[in-house]
Amino acid sequence: MANFYKSYIKSNDNKTFSIPMKNLGAPTNPMVAKQLEEFGKLLNQGIKNVEIGTISADKFEFIPKQHFEEIRRLAKITDSNISVHAPLVDLAGFPEQGQGRWSEDQRKETEERLYSILQRSFQLTNKESVPVVFHAGHMQAQEYQKDMYVTQLDENGDIIRDEKGNPVVKKQPLGFRSIVAVNQDTGDVTKLDYEEKYYFGKDKPEIWDPMKRLHSTNSTYWDQEREKITTRFKELEKVKEKFELKSKQNEAIEKSGLTNDPNYQQLWNTNNRDMKIMQDDIEIVHSRLASEYQNLYDKFIRFSSDKVKEHYQEQIKKTNEEYQKKDEEIKVIYRDLNQVRHGLSQAEDQETVMKLNKIYEEKQKEILQKQLEQSTGVLHTALNLPAPKLWRYVGEFAIEKTADTVANAMARMYVNTKKEGKGEENKIPFVAMENFFVGSSMSTAKDLKAAVNQTREKLAKELVDNKEAGLSRKEAEKVAEKLVGATWDVGHINNLRKAGFEGEELKKKVLEETKEIAEVTKHVHITDNFGFHDSHLPPGMGNVPIREIMEQLEKKWGELADQGKLPQHPRGIVEAGGFVGEIGQNPTLAILEYFNSPLSQATGAPYAWGPTSRSISNTSSPYFESFIEFPQQHFSLYGSSFTTLPKSVGGQVGEGSSRFSGTPNQ
Repeated sequence: MANFYKSYIKSNDNKTFSIPMKNLGAPTNPMVAKQLEEFGKLLNQGIKNVEIGTISADKFEFIPKQHFEEIRRLAKITDSNISVHAPLVDLAGFPEQGQGRWSEDQRKETEERLYSILQRSFQLTNKESVPVVFHAGHMQAQEYQKDMYVTQLDENGDIIRDEKGNPVVKKQPLGFRSIVAVNQDTGDVTKLDYEEKYYFGKDKPEIWDPMKRLHSTNSTYWDQEREKITTRFKELEKVKEKFELKSKQNEAIEKSGLTNDPNYQQLWNTNNRDMKIMQDDIEIVHSRLASEYQNLYDKFIRFSSDKVKEHYQEQIKKTNEEYQKKDEEIKVIYRDLNQVRHGLSQAEDQETVMKLNKIYEEKQKEILQKQLEQSTGVLHTALNLPAPKLWRYVGEFAIEKTADTVANAMARMYVNTKKEGKGEENKIPFVAMENFFVGSSMSTAKDLKAAVNQTREKLAKELVDNKEAGLSRKEAEKVAEKLVGATWDVGHINNLRKAGFEGEELKKKVLEETKEIAEVTKHVHITDNFGFHDSHLPPGMGNVPIREIMEQLEKKWGELADQGKLPQHPRGIVEAGGFVGEIGQNPTLAILEYFNSPLSQATGAPYAWGPTSRSISNTSSPYFESFIEFPQQHFSLYGSSFTTLPKSVGGQVGEGSSRFSGTPNQ
């Protein structure tokens, strides 16, 4: 192996902490479907924990089930462990590319895909449950900034105000420079930025942080919805005014005895015709108003908190009862009105026509009055209802929808496994949701932990409600805790540097995040970077405090193990693909040295191309050539390991038959 940078300062000066290789592993190449071949290559390097998977969801579908079975078989005979990195799918239901509308249909499709991945991962089971890693969120949710002034919200998401009615604003260690909000009804998304506005008559600018903007967006939208009802009501009132004007004209003509006067008779007939037309107009406007109210009511019920709905429950109930009562009264009047219409069609003399028209007019007035009473009640209630949380912060929304997706799929997996009588319920794969890029949803410990806990709660409830699961509440909670956890990607969280954290401050923040997530962490992705890009360097080549992170996690895992809450020890998958791809060197020795593996200090046997006694780890740099350099032809003929292996298990020598072709390998 060629020398790396001579100036590299070894990160293992303090040898008080080490991680055994049995707890460390590596991923396969996620860009290809040839996972069986990739798996074999890592086994040939002596790696005991291997994470298979592809980035592309479609490419994952190209992996034959026979390859999964062969991977399981190879893992069993080599006493190695498998984990699965699922394809990049957004568990909340946002588009896979992370931009565009959210939809429930997309979420349900993702749920089906997740279930399929769990089924296939179950095929890999040997001695323990297979961890299946999903990036918790892909959708851009926010841009963080340290030391931001933030509008304080209560538990319902409403703005907290002081005694003068002004929003309470406080400085927080980590706030939002911007957020993305989603309309829960349409799935549309919009970006809301931090801004300071100057208003006439004020010396200081008013802070409009993203959450205050979100509250304002909901209020504005709700005002527009209520304005539709107000507009319809005004239309109804205008029609009523015109109706009453014509009704009074006819009444004056009748009282004056001018109904036989040709001029007044024509006006009288015209007014009657117009009032009938107005009645149709009133029906249309009233129907539209009712529709607008139903639409507004539906949004209020679906997107308001239970506490708010409970507060307005009595008022809404009363309005609905009065509305239905008026509806029944109007139906009775319409029946009478139809009888009058029938009489008019049969009337032969003018006196009868006038008499029936008078009755018809009175019935119309009754209907109009009751419809106005209906509309007034609706309008009063509508104007009093507070704005629901129709637009929501994507980060918060994604947690709920992700919990739905994972809980539903996992409950189905548990029940179906039990029904099929496989007898391996205790080895069902578990989902380990991973914090993704800092700008995405569930990228911080607080949000990822909330996603894990909400998923566990929903899964436990589903298992209790489903009689086929046959679990008590306590048993269901225990199963949910086992089947849902977090994958902590130490490189992703280090990208908080983009928010303005530096040096020791960044390190402190990353360790705080780790401490918060430790209790639910069941898997770790170990990778290094400098805080601005997910560069996937080996440990010790960036500024991620990996040693301290792992110490903190190991401590918590020890506590959980003592409490009987750690079914299997979490694995650390070292993702160093960036180093391999960009630098072109194998990171294994650097990884061994960083974690103080005994292998990194083993004394080699004498050989003719160097000192007779030399450690793999050179005192100046661990990246010197310590092995015999074979010619390239060697690798072409015999592969990169000590044995000649077929391509299907990681070698370089082709074979003329396959164990899946019907002809056994020779």
